[in-house]
Amino acid sequence: MKVFFSRLFLMLCLSFSTLASEVVLTEEEQAFIASHPVIKVAMMPDFTPFSYKSGAGLVGFEHDLLALISEKTGLRFEIRTDKWTTIYNAFKNKEVDMISSISYKEYREPFTLFTSPYYNIPIMIFVKDNFGEYKGLQSLEGKKVGVLKDVFYIEELKKVGNLNLVYYDSYDALTKDLVFGKIDALMQNLPNINHLIKKYLYTNITLASELSLPNTKREDLRFGIQPELPLLSSIVQKTLSAMMKQEKAALSDKWIGSIKEYVGGHILLNKNEIAYVNTNRIKYCINPKGLPFEGLNEKGEHIGMSADYYQLFSQMLSAKFELVSTNSWNQSLEYIKQRRCDMLALGMETPERKSYLNFTSSYLEVPLVVATRVDVPFINHILDLEGEKVGIIRGDAFVNILRSRYPSLELVEVDDIYEGLDKVKDGQLFGFIDTLASIGYEFQSQYFGELKIAGKINEKLKLSIAVRNDDETLLAVLQKAVNNITNELHRKILNKWIPIKYEKGIDYKLIWEVVLVALLIVLLLMYWNTKVTKANKLLKQAQRDIEDKNKALERLAQTDNLTGLFNRRKLEELLQIELDRKERFERDFCLSILDIDHFKQVNDTFGHQTGDSVLVAVSELLVSSLRKTDYVGRYGGEEFIIIFPESNLEVVTVLLEALRVKIAGEGFEDVGSVSASFGFTLSQSGDSIEAIIARADEALYRAKEGGRNRVEVQL
Repeated sequence: MKVFFSRLFLMLCLSFSTLASEVVLTEEEQAFIASHPVIKVAMMPDFTPFSYKSGAGLVGFEHDLLALISEKTGLRFEIRTDKWTTIYNAFKNKEVDMISSISYKEYREPFTLFTSPYYNIPIMIFVKDNFGEYKGLQSLEGKKVGVLKDVFYIEELKKVGNLNLVYYDSYDALTKDLVFGKIDALMQNLPNINHLIKKYLYTNITLASELSLPNTKREDLRFGIQPELPLLSSIVQKTLSAMMKQEKAALSDKWIGSIKEYVGGHILLNKNEIAYVNTNRIKYCINPKGLPFEGLNEKGEHIGMSADYYQLFSQMLSAKFELVSTNSWNQSLEYIKQRRCDMLALGMETPERKSYLNFTSSYLEVPLVVATRVDVPFINHILDLEGEKVGIIRGDAFVNILRSRYPSLELVEVDDIYEGLDKVKDGQLFGFIDTLASIGYEFQSQYFGELKIAGKINEKLKLSIAVRNDDETLLAVLQKAVNNITNELHRKILNKWIPIKYEKGIDYKLIWEVVLVALLIVLLLMYWNTKVTKANKLLKQAQRDIEDKNKALERLAQTDNLTGLFNRRKLEELLQIELDRKERFERDFCLSILDIDHFKQVNDTFGHQTGDSVLVAVSELLVSSLRKTDYVGRYGGEEFIIIFPESNLEVVTVLLEALRVKIAGEGFEDVGSVSASFGFTLSQSGDSIEAIIARADEALYRAKEGGRNRVEVQL
């Protein structure tokens, strides 16, 4: 009933809003609309976000505003677009009925009827980043200052100091000339220039200050109407006046809010804070090897959760962030102590760090979990680990916390997550404690079927933004950003980087609820007839069939149909994993390509069926001869690839030589003996899949050129 009355109340409110926003027109005004089926309006095509080209058409705040006026009055508008100077002159020459984006000036009154403003935007001064300190308009004396032709404040600018004004027809040309140093500064509204900076990725433009002239504070956007059309002016003005606050807010949210052109436009910043984000490039450090929280990809680009948060901060504040490259987390902490970077997006507050950092409130909490072997029962509490050796990464923020709170635990410090999880897998440790994010991220590519997350413990890693303690303004700005991050945005980032769940413990209340529900279901099932029961059985069987087929399809997707080995796609996936391990942890590995010698003669002499049997036999020999940790697959035709994780040249040379001898000494049915040539190489820093395969292929080529049935290496 509450829901019904709530909906009824909402409908009544909407009805009253609609009635309140109706436009009451006189008979003369209605007659004008009937006798003027089309009103010609001049607009700009590059005035983002008010009127600009997007895809195949024109969109923006002003286009939606005209559509709303048309809906309320019945007026129909025909749009003409061109650069400002052209449409301004067309309006003065009475070639159009209306013009948008015009600002009030007294000298325009003889040829313009002005509506009230539908939006006010700041006029800003932009300079190149090497301009130096800006100290007001006197800093521009003798400088080349770019402005748009016929801009409404041009006469006032001419009266200010010794400015060398340079006139432009378009925003693009104006901004581009500042980028390439043809002018020293430009004056234009904030959203339009911000849009061009983002569109063309300009990096050398800086916001110097807001323009303030004696009679001009902001750019007041209005409709201008021909003096001969007072009824049209009256109709448009009535519509603007009758618009509800909700309608105006909806337009603003759609076009100004979504594009986020205004600095601080979505977070309430004070003047000092706005000036700070306008004039500073905020430098930040990360943990370069801390995925999924943060890290660097093979191109040196910032990735991980903190990268997504920085992108979010940039959008919310229109601030400029710059990554300061470091080699490790400890170096990042040293850099922020030395003031070489200003902030860390993900930092845990500790007493030691508070001596040189300030922290926002925590905005990301990640539980600590325990990883164990799959046969270990659920861990309800951290004290269930008493008497067992439990691994934890050396130097992490929560090591001292756990030691002080749980002195009875036997914590064994390890260098990294791989050492910890490997020791759990090998039985050297009972469990390993780390965040759900870190362990879950590694479980996606390794340890599947060998380890599990056996439980969550009470402690959590509480992450805040850490800011150097001599920058209170930046701390205040970032705290406001944290306050405005919605739960939906948090979930989106977390779900992207932590797609894993931990094993749950026993919830006895839930069990009783399940038992009661189950009893109720059993009673209900007694009323079902035999046909429904059979249908359920058929459905279950169909589900099992689908699961079996999905598993079969998954196997087919990663295996070669003939040999049962990994196919090319799966090999490249495994190879990328090893390359990532090499980059993150400097774990060397070797790659070998082997080719069956004179295999074409086998096919030509004995037929393709016999050739296939040779490929199968060689595949079985490879699988039986290699180590369990090695990967082997058919790369194509008679070529095979072997990946030797965590291996060096000496070990792999011995293994390949043994393989070569074994293949050469094997008797193959119908064919007799065959041989194989091997080329291999060692991984290098910065390797790509193509690069390492190319080196191994070069070694294989030399093996064949050298007489075949041999092993060659390419460094």
